[in-house]
Amino acid sequence: MAEEFEPRIELDATIVSPDRETEGERLDPERFHDLYKLAGEEGLPYFARLNGRGEAELFLVFESVDAFSEQTRDAVSIEFKAYQNKLLAVIWTLSDPLQPLGFPLSFDIQKAEERHMAQSILNQAATPIHYLAYEEGNLTHIYTESISLSAEEVERTEGMIRSLFAGTPEELPHAAEVREEETETIYALSLSREVLQEDGVAFVLDYRRMMGAHGEEEAQHLLMRTVQQAVWVMRRHSRSEVRDSTFSIWVAEKGELLYLVVTPQLTHLFEVVHMSEDEANPFARFLMTLPAFVRCEDVSPLQTGAYPLLRYEKGRLYHLELDEHVQVRLDELHREAFSGHLNPYQ
Repeated sequence: MAEEFEPRIELDATIVSPDRETEGERLDPERFHDLYKLAGEEGLPYFARLNGRGEAELFLVFESVDAFSEQTRDAVSIEFKAYQNKLLAVIWTLSDPLQPLGFPLSFDIQKAEERHMAQSILNQAATPIHYLAYEEGNLTHIYTESISLSAEEVERTEGMIRSLFAGTPEELPHAAEVREEETETIYALSLSREVLQEDGVAFVLDYRRMMGAHGEEEAQHLLMRTVQQAVWVMRRHSRSEVRDSTFSIWVAEKGELLYLVVTPQLTHLFEVVHMSEDEANPFARFLMTLPAFVRCEDVSPLQTGAYPLLRYEKGRLYHLELDEHVQVRLDELHREAFSGHLNPYQ
């Protein structure tokens, strides 16, 4: 039997919504148990959910009320795109060309509940966006506003959902899709010596915790999805110098920890007035909100024994092909730079 395009979803009557009475107040952990689970236990910085009445709601979670004030100065807007056979809804809270900030929500249209969620956003007269702050185990409801879509936006996005549901993403208009064909594979040794020797910043994750919580396959998927979200924001950035930047992404495992290294450091791109680097840098914003995040380190990827996996050059993303010759080259560069130190490539 064919699956229904508009599925019926069983609702949870215990799911209640923040309202005017809770604005500015700490949310009760028992009454808002699901929000504490999503924002606290799972550490999600943004998410969508259905309340007990079947209404789709959007949530943005900030580190503090001050962070909310810095990151939501403009009128909020939402933009729909298709990416990797999923619907991407980007909530833009800063539209200034020098300080854009978007939160990308992903909906797998092949999954009934996520498809229903996306359809609800389109069918509702308005969709609430709740702004929360999570500090020291407490959730504060800062503010709620609603966003409406034009008839043209609804029609266009519904067409995207139908194409994704039918498994025919090739029928999507060019402007509706984040083009995946731009991702190519190149040989890692095509990178210059200077690129391979660049220092960067490592986002250190408790990978054993991730695998324990999600399983190995899903942990890998979560990590790659997070990296892809950061890259997507870089590609869609309003500032040309960010879109036209170049960087590499390396990965190393050290015991129970995983080092995800971005080279070179991107501090020169995100030293923006009124916004700290951690708030503006997409890699910091997405990776540091993972529950498994441990710390950041300034490192040389060669010293950690990392291997380059992705290369971004002026809007194009490349997968890097690895083989034993790449390992030999990294071994040589490590011995040149760190003579006398333990060589992780041997």
